[in-house]
Amino acid sequence: MSIKNIQIRTLTFSYDGVEDRIRLSINYQDLKTRIDMMITRSFIIRLLPTIEEYIYKHYPNENLEDEVHLEIPSDKESSSDNQEVISKSVKETNMEDLELYKSREDLLFTINLKYDKTSNLTVFEFISKNNYKAVTNCNVEFLKNIIKSLRTSIPKVSWGIGYL
Repeated sequence: MSIKNIQIRTLTFSYDGVEDRIRLSINYQDLKTRIDMMITRSFIIRLLPTIEEYIYKHYPNENLEDEVHLEIPSDKESSSDNQEVISKSVKETNMEDLELYKSREDLLFTINLKYDKTSNLTVFEFISKNNYKAVTNCNVEFLKNIIKSLRTSIPKVSWGIGYL
């Protein structure tokens, strides 16, 4: 089965009570490139510490406790001759569109983080069970925003994971 690549323009995390999972909606307003990846509780419990460890390793001067200036990928900006960084201030998700444009759902299978020393950027890949691969280049602020957004969407009490 071949891999279907998707360039990430928007990311939205939300709790799906029916599935009892976190829904990661990628490009939620674009019918051609939208995909919803479901994230299990056990995956999230392993994922958050892994991303934090990654940040501490590759961005040692960053403090994860600081308030984050929210930025997510969307419009391309050149950060060096060979790299493009995507950045834009966070916009509130249109929840009606999120539901209206709901399309194929897939299980998030793995996440890859690859650090580029020259650009100081991370290639962030979300790979689903059915071979969808959603990719973006991001800076440390975006990584911190992912952690913050994901934590906000987790039903901590019902999942019994208040420490995340």
